[in-house]
Amino acid sequence: MQLLLAYLAVVVIWSTTPIAIQFSLTGLDFYTGVSLRMWVSAALSLPLLWVLRQRLQLSPQALKSYLAGSLGIYGAMMAVYWGAHFIPSGLISVIYGLAPMLSGAMAWLWLKERELTPARFLALLIALSGLAMVVSGRLALDSNAWRGVLGTVVSVSCFAASAVLVKKVNAGLHPLVQTSGTLWVSSMGYLLTMPFFGIHIPAQWDMKSIAGLGYLVVFGSLLGFMLYFFVLKSLPTSRVTLITLIAPVLAVFWGFWLKDERLSSASLAGAAALLGGLALYQWNYWPDRWLRRLLRRDRKRAPVNPA
Repeated sequence: MQLLLAYLAVVVIWSTTPIAIQFSLTGLDFYTGVSLRMWVSAALSLPLLWVLRQRLQLSPQALKSYLAGSLGIYGAMMAVYWGAHFIPSGLISVIYGLAPMLSGAMAWLWLKERELTPARFLALLIALSGLAMVVSGRLALDSNAWRGVLGTVVSVSCFAASAVLVKKVNAGLHPLVQTSGTLWVSSMGYLLTMPFFGIHIPAQWDMKSIAGLGYLVVFGSLLGFMLYFFVLKSLPTSRVTLITLIAPVLAVFWGFWLKDERLSSASLAGAAALLGGLALYQWNYWPDRWLRRLLRRDRKRAPVNPA
């Protein structure tokens, strides 16, 4: 029951994160927005560790796990914050639907968790076709949308790789310890790159931006990452990233309700194809049996070339 509640909470938090990012960037540049979020989250994680009587681990194994997690916090967040200026929040979450396929391929290579079956290969083609439709539909409305799509694709790739690497390291850390260590390592990354981007706090800070940043610090980072690492520790990587099948539907709703975001018919059709491909990828048992039977039948019917 505890695992189920954590899983559902991550779904809700992840579905609201893209729109919260856009609210937090009202009047802020992308680097200032993401850096402030991570620095404040890292600082607040220390009193939480004390309350839960946990201690930040500094063993080589723990440091490897923090570095693996930081790929999903530093790399993924940098890219998605940059892209959030150019596409709707719902579209960001839809593109994140590629995460299970990417993590599945990486887990197969690094963890030997999965196998690329005929049905999964077909699902990948369907999902990529859906992504192409999403991109074309958005570009028809905004010529700069490719920046948002590119940033989100880079982000989801970093996120998928991070999930698999944390699983591979398997440091056995408490979820809050993993969260705090990952936030601190990521914060060091933001500090090192600050000379290239700079921090720009506006003279008059919009309340919507402050509220969005506060939500991201408390829920999107501290609670969200802690629950995510708890779920990741307890379930296979592919099951964890299944969250991205559910979150896009909620994210599109939040975008429509809170920001009046609307997707073109081509983008909606592409989103449906992408999520359909993802569903086929996850629930592939019966399609695989049918496709394997069909392939065997075709081989039997193929004419034999006489020697």
